[in-house]
Parts: sequence; structure tokens; C-alpha cells
Amino acid sequence: MIVAFAGLPGTGKSTLARALAGHLAGSPVMLLDKDTERYHLFGDTLTTYDREQDDFVVDLLYRAAAWQLRRDPATTVILDGRTYSRAYQVTQLHALAAELAQPLVIVECVCAPATALTRLHRDHTAASHPAADRTPDLHHRLRADADPISTPTLVLDTDAPAEHTLSRLLTHLTSALNTQETS
Repeated sequence: MIVAFAGLPGTGKSTLARALAGHLAGSPVMLLDKDTERYHLFGDTLTTYDREQDDFVVDLLYRAAAWQLRRDPATTVILDGRTYSRAYQVTQLHALAAELAQPLVIVECVCAPATALTRLHRDHTAASHPAADRTPDLHHRLRADADPISTPTLVLDTDAPAEHTLSRLLTHLTSALNTQETS
């Protein structure tokens, strides 16, 4: 199964992705984070934060996911760090799942704009996130240009308590797997 976290910066994608990976510990799980991997590849001096570099890193993540899922189709691959705010990004994600014959769940994280901006300001001030461009300004720019996700998604409000949000996600994933098995 592929679980892709979508949403604007500061909406809780990484927090929820890590919580899901932690909950699934003990079963085959692969957490792939675009921002962390980009930093590992390009560091402080070569990171450009442009669409071309983002797409390159995501392509590498998709290749790693494909390699793992071909070895062990029972792996849950969790994709984090991409907003999926452009239609072509969602199309590529669906193509990956289809190529690998894997169920795909897109989880769109949302929250009140004030919550996202507070999180972004806190993380940027503390330098606690690998993406140095992850600021309120980036949130505003991406929000203004975002294409709506036109395929089914699980929309989760991350203003809700974390345990409630994770519980809703786990219920949805179980349902998605059961539906896949009976198809």
C-alpha cells in the first residue's frame, strides 16, 4: 500500500506520517520524506527549493518505493513532504500506484490557516525542519496557486487531537485494504 500525505506546509503532514510509521512499527514500513532526502542529497549549499529539484527528489523517492514494493509488496510506503498541490503531481502518484498494482491512499492534511502559520513560524524560528524555505510566505504562495486534488482523498483536520486524527487514518487504511482484498 502507498500512503501519500498531501497538504500545504504546516498542516501536519510530517507529524501524522511519523505517527503512522510508528504505529505500523513491526510490519514492513518505509517512510520517505522529500525534505529530509533532499537535504541528505544536496545539503545547505546545493539545495535550490525549486520545482525541478523537488521533482527530481520525488522521482528518486518513487524509485526507492518501487524497488521496495517489488521486493516486498506487503510493505506500506509512506510518502511525506510533497504538497501534491499541482495536478501533474497527483497524476504521477496514481501512475506509480497503478504500475506497482498497489492500493493508494491520499491523505490531505488541513487545518486552520492560523494553526499552519503558527507551526511554520515556530519551526522556522527553531530551525527544526530540514526545508529552510518552509515559511508562512511559502504557505501563502502555494495556497494561491494550488490545484484541488480531484481524486478521492481522506481529508483530516489536524487541529483535532492527534490521537483522534491517527485513529481516523487507521480506520480508513483498514477499510481501504479490506476493499482491495475483496475486489
